[in-house]
Amino acid sequence: MEIKDKYNYDKKSDSLFIYLGEGEEDRFEEIAPGINIELDEKRKIIGIEILKASRFLEASKFAK
Repeated sequence: MEIKDKYNYDKKSDSLFIYLGEGEEDRFEEIAPGINIELDEKRKIIGIEILKASRFLEASKFAK
């Protein structure tokens, strides 16, 4: 996975997903309002999802 592929910003839904590992999501846990960690079947963290990301980040920096 290249550096540029380690995150995905969806402008329409204003969500940012940060990839931390490979695998298929088995479940997710909300660790703070609007911030989820995604886990694989072995409960290893494979990603972080930030909903309404523009509240925290300048969205233009993440547009590809």
